[in-house]
Amino acid sequence: MSYPQYQQPNWLDPQAAQQDEPRRGSPVLAIMSAVVGLGIAGVLAWQTLDLLSLLGEAKSIMPAGWTAMIIAHFVIAGIVFIGAALVFARVLAGAFILMVSAVLTIGAILVAPLVAEGVAASMVDTIPVTTLSDKEFYFHQLFEFEFDNGQATFRFAALALGVILLIIAVLPSSLNWLRRPRQNGYSAQQAGW
Repeated sequence: MSYPQYQQPNWLDPQAAQQDEPRRGSPVLAIMSAVVGLGIAGVLAWQTLDLLSLLGEAKSIMPAGWTAMIIAHFVIAGIVFIGAALVFARVLAGAFILMVSAVLTIGAILVAPLVAEGVAASMVDTIPVTTLSDKEFYFHQLFEFEFDNGQATFRFAALALGVILLIIAVLPSSLNWLRRPRQNGYSAQQAGW
């Protein structure tokens, strides 16, 4: 008489135990990255709309660099909004779109004085007499931490949120959660396939 062979699990081999158990991701970081992405979209859009209201009638004579900066801010806000929506829908591409948009956000804030000449003047209420160049004055206002001007506050908030999003967007636990199939109770085996 032969008995069915039963193979006992090897409790001493941790790699064998990890291969049997699927990786579980946490929705916390994925949802957090989507919320931070929405924050970036809101801050960039608000900052750009505030800049346009500060310009007033001067919008019609705005230099090409300023126009490029404003369009870039709106485009980045749209991209990060799409990435956040995809993460909320549990699409893996959303995490990578959020990562790219975080890099774009950081780049847009740091490159602004190179693209738009005189953008530092929008970050103060009255232009002080200073020996700093325009680019130096921009970064001085950006990292001064006084937050007495809306433009400086919005730009610093977008930069800080961009760095945070770059860190958490593609962490393994959030990617594993996005990769895992949805648990909606339906499977091909139930349908008799």
